Amino acid sequence: ISTTTAESAEATYKLKQYLDSNGRLMAVAYGQKAKPCALAAPVAAQIGGYLTQINSYDQAFMNMDMNMLKTREERQSERLNNRYASSDSSYTAYSEDNGINLNSKGLWTRPYATFERVNLNNGPKVSNIGYGNFFGGDAEVKELNNGWKRQFSAYVGYNGSIQDYDRQSIDQNGGTLGVTEVWYKNNFFTGLTANVGANSVNANTDLGNENFPMLMAGIASKSGYNFEFKDGKFVIQPSLLLSYSFVHTFSHDNGRGNKVGSSPLHAIQVAPGVKFIFNLPKGWQPYLGVNMRWNIIDKTHFSLQDVSIPDMSIDPYVEYGVGLQRRWGERFTGYGQAMIRNGGRNGVML
Repeated sequence: ISTTTAESAEATYKLKQYLDSNGRLMAVAYGQKAKPCALAAPVAAQIGGYLTQINSYDQAFMNMDMNMLKTREERQSERLNNRYASSDSSYTAYSEDNGINLNSKGLWTRPYATFERVNLNNGPKVSNIGYGNFFGGDAEVKELNNGWKRQFSAYVGYNGSIQDYDRQSIDQNGGTLGVTEVWYKNNFFTGLTANVGANSVNANTDLGNENFPMLMAGIASKSGYNFEFKDGKFVIQPSLLLSYSFVHTFSHDNGRGNKVGSSPLHAIQVAPGVKFIFNLPKGWQPYLGVNMRWNIIDKTHFSLQDVSIPDMSIDPYVEYGVGLQRRWGERFTGYGQAMIRNGGRNGVML
C-alpha cells in the first residue's frame, strides 16, 4: 500500500494505492482540500453577504442609539414641548437654552467604511475593505398609552466591498432596503428592523472570472436601558442586539465552467454591549462602547461539481471604541464613531 498526492484545478487529494486480490493496482481518493481559487463563492457569502447584513442592522438602529445618548430630562422636555406646540401653532418647537431639537421627524445620511482582516474558520485569511452610505427618513414620534412612544423609519443603502486572499480578489456592489420601528418608555428603548438586499459579485481567481448574484435578507431587534448618574451627566447603557440573516448565493459556473452550488446561509448573531456616555454642555456627547458578538449556525455550505467544499464560519469577536455626537441649532445633529475589532474580525470600523 502506498500514498501519493494528486490534484485538479480546484482541489488536491490524497490517493491510497493498493493491489487487490487479483493483483490489479487500485486507487482510492480521500482528504480533499479545496484550492483558494475554488473558495470565491463561500468567501463572498460570508464577508460581502453576511457581514454586510450585520452592518445594516447597526445602521438601522443608529438613530435610536443617538436619541438615547440624551438624558431622560432632555427627552421629557422634547415630549412636553412637542405636545404644547401641537396645541399652539404660535409656539416654535425649539428651546434656545439647551439646543434640543424638538421636531422628531427628519432625514439622515450615514457613510461608513471598514478595514479589516477576517480569519475564516476552516478557510483563508481574508483582507476586507467595506464601504457605503445609508440614507433614511424618520416619521414623527407617536404618543401611545402608559408613557410609551413609537417611531417608524425607512432606509436605503449602497454597499460595496473588496476581498483579497491568497492572490484571489473579489469585488462586490449592492444595495439594501429596510424599515425600522422603535419604542421608548422612560429610560428603556427597543427596536425592530427588517430588510432585504442584493449584491453583484465579480471574482478574479486563478481559474478566471466568476460572476454571480447574491440575495440577502434579515431581521434584528435591539433593546437597552439607561442608568443615569449625576442628573444624566454620566450614563451607563447596557444593550442586547439579536439578529437572523439569510444569504443565498445563486448557482453559477466558475472560471473553468464547473458548476458551483450552495445552500442558503442561515445565521444568528447574539451581541450584548454597553456604552458609557457623557453629556457635556452645549450639546457635546462623547461616549465609549464595547460589544461582544457571537455567530451561531453561520457555516456556509458550498459544492463544486457536486463535491462539498469545507464549511466556513466567522469566530466570535469583540469590538470597542469611541464616538462623539454634537447637536447644532434647531435641525442638525452630527456624529463620528470608530470601533476596533479583535477575534474573528481584526480591524477598524469608521
